[in-house]
Amino acid sequence: MDKHLGHGIFCAIISFLWGLLSFVSCDSNSHRAAMRAVLDGADSLNRSYIPITTDSILKDAVTFFDSHGTSNDRLRAHYLLGSAYRDMGEAPRAIEAWQEAAVCADTTAADCDYKTLGKTYSQMANLFFRQLLLSDGMAARQQAYRYTLLSKDTLVAIHEYKMMASSYLVQDKNDSAEIILSEAIRQYQRHGYLQEELEASTMLMYIYADQPSRMAALKRLIDRYEAECTLFDENHELPPSKRQYYYYKGRYYEYINLLDSAEYCYRKIFRPGMSYLSANPMYKGLLSVYQKKHISDSIARYADLYCLSIDSSSVLKDRELTAQMAASYNYNRYQKQAHENAEKANERLYVAVVLLSLSILGIIAAVVFNQRYRKKRKELEELQREYAEALYNYNRTRERLEQVDEEYNHLLKSIHKGNAASESLTTMLSTKHEEEKEQLIRQLHSYTERAEQLERQLKISQYTRSSIPFFNLGIIKRIKMYAGDCQRQLNDNDLRTLADSVKDYFPDLITDMDGLPTITPLAKKVCLLTILNLKPGEIVNLLGISSSQVSNLRKDLNLALFNKNTTKSLYQNLSRRYKILSS
Repeated sequence: MDKHLGHGIFCAIISFLWGLLSFVSCDSNSHRAAMRAVLDGADSLNRSYIPITTDSILKDAVTFFDSHGTSNDRLRAHYLLGSAYRDMGEAPRAIEAWQEAAVCADTTAADCDYKTLGKTYSQMANLFFRQLLLSDGMAARQQAYRYTLLSKDTLVAIHEYKMMASSYLVQDKNDSAEIILSEAIRQYQRHGYLQEELEASTMLMYIYADQPSRMAALKRLIDRYEAECTLFDENHELPPSKRQYYYYKGRYYEYINLLDSAEYCYRKIFRPGMSYLSANPMYKGLLSVYQKKHISDSIARYADLYCLSIDSSSVLKDRELTAQMAASYNYNRYQKQAHENAEKANERLYVAVVLLSLSILGIIAAVVFNQRYRKKRKELEELQREYAEALYNYNRTRERLEQVDEEYNHLLKSIHKGNAASESLTTMLSTKHEEEKEQLIRQLHSYTERAEQLERQLKISQYTRSSIPFFNLGIIKRIKMYAGDCQRQLNDNDLRTLADSVKDYFPDLITDMDGLPTITPLAKKVCLLTILNLKPGEIVNLLGISSSQVSNLRKDLNLALFNKNTTKSLYQNLSRRYKILSS
């Protein structure tokens, strides 16, 4: 670990712990100092990229400064509380806390903390972008750029402006993204930020790499990057996190028909332990090279790997569901503001009218969202059907390609067993064999292009799975925490939340259980807890039933779902069929 980073982490932890101890032991006169120490400690953790894993003391700080702090104190407290929720994987509460922070800021004051306000909007923009709420993310990013400019932090302001291009890239609006990136690069040049300029140029390379008409511009960017970027080591190699660059360089070599050089660049993207999603550019590039070289076995191999990498990129957030969640954040915030204004004016009737109106609007919005959800669900199912069809056609064509080679080799062996006209017949068969292979390779190329097109559409349209891993959900963590406590049983609300989460991530499991009348409601609860890989004794604690009941219900589930008259293999069978990856 870097010496300075280690020192920063140490100071952050000591500062945060000191704040916690001060809060416990302080008297009323030093309460404010203790609360400031809590914020200082949390801020140090945040700036050192150390996750904040508790929100309790920060909520106390928020409560204190909401009553006794300045607008800047309130802004900072709510911002850090939102950062804690972000680190804890609770996106809705993080967004709500950051929105509250923005409301706390007094932008008319001469001493307004524009820097923290800019960071607040930047964090909102990042979270919205990860959830593919692109319009909300763009609005937050524009605010982040505006307030960072007011804080006089030029470098960060240019970065926020540059990040606006990401939303356009996801939507394939490359022209708009190019305009933003070109302006960001000009601003980096103007202020002398050379390395940041080169980093931004790699985003332009992404746009140019698949456009033959922009290869000259791509070459100029590559030459400048190679000559002036300080990330290259003594062997002129980039660190693993920056090796996407070699894809752009490989595309240029492929364009000028230096296929061996292109293949060399694509292979340099590799790093040990990389995911299929990270390896997507490498597989895509190698597949393209081998298609041009007409090497059928390599085409088959990298087409398979490229399809796997496409599959990995399709597990994205339900955009419409997240939009409803974001709307609920705004609703809660506006409701609170309306209530506070009504108390000051003592107009209770006005509050009732406002709340009633908002409720009606909420019902109307829910109906509209439901209709849009159903429409987008049908569109997604059609995309998935087309994608499955493309994979099916690809596999059949690949099998036929292998079969052609086998038939050809078999015929050659038969011909060479004494046939005098074997040479002319061999030539004729060889010609026919090559023609059929070329036709099949063209078909493989066509199916691969179709899969690539569907990949871009799925990046926007796929919304049946959350971007937050299942085992990182708050309800899952809470249930696992309760599991060892024999005095802590799950309530109905916990069980409903668990069932809804499982339905979002593993809908086939819920459908299969609902379709079997022999599976009782209690057995369904046992099944939901079994996929969390809990021990039978932990399920006993959580449901308040006997161990014999748990054993019998698990056996009934295994029999009904998998026709296995045993208890032990239930979890393995569930994991295998429904693709449940343990945490």
